[in-house]
Amino acid sequence: MRIDCHFHTSLHSCCSFVSPQKACEIAISRGLDALLFTEHGVYWDQDRLDALQSNYPKLKLYSGIEIALTEGYHIVAFGTRFLDRHVPLLSLSDLNRLVAPERDNTFLFVAHAFRYQPDPTPELEHILGWCDGMEMRSINILRNHAVASPTKFLSADHALYEHSLQAHNLIPLYNSDGHDEDIIGLISNELPGVTPPVDEVALAHLFKSSHPTEFQDRERLARHDLLGFP
Repeated sequence: MRIDCHFHTSLHSCCSFVSPQKACEIAISRGLDALLFTEHGVYWDQDRLDALQSNYPKLKLYSGIEIALTEGYHIVAFGTRFLDRHVPLLSLSDLNRLVAPERDNTFLFVAHAFRYQPDPTPELEHILGWCDGMEMRSINILRNHAVASPTKFLSADHALYEHSLQAHNLIPLYNSDGHDEDIIGLISNELPGVTPPVDEVALAHLFKSSHPTEFQDRERLARHDLLGFP
């Protein structure tokens, strides 16, 4: 299974330029098996997600959520839903309280941990200690300081991400953090021999027990405007 676990659409995220329909069409054309919508502060309505799913049977669709924390970091969650309305900002303690009743059925990962703060902070260390995973690659991790290796692009601060991942024994994730059409399918998680789980809770269980590898379309990624290459 090839899945992107961090993607935004124009339906619910004002910063995105991609309609859900266009996202699905491009995802299928570029080899994704599944796509997790992670809108800012809100889940998709399940009926609306089901209606979209019926039009794209070749692509399994899920809804998660990206939460902005008052501590200055972002967490992506999928599994059991814990909000029934749009929430633009939460403290870590409030998020912990909401997630706690279904913590075993919820997967949490830190998105672009060093995007806004280039060094570890006590707040980040506390957040990482509470999460299941850490996003290691995305367009917003690579933007303007990507380093080309023989097989893929890394961020200039990759060693910092790797140290935090190992220090907290976290599961690595590789996502587009997509807001535009060009990034769809270029960075994703690969889980060989796995079919897309039936729902978000099953997906959370799968990621809690797996270590995905990275798929990267290096040729297309090199042409993306946000990498800053001429």
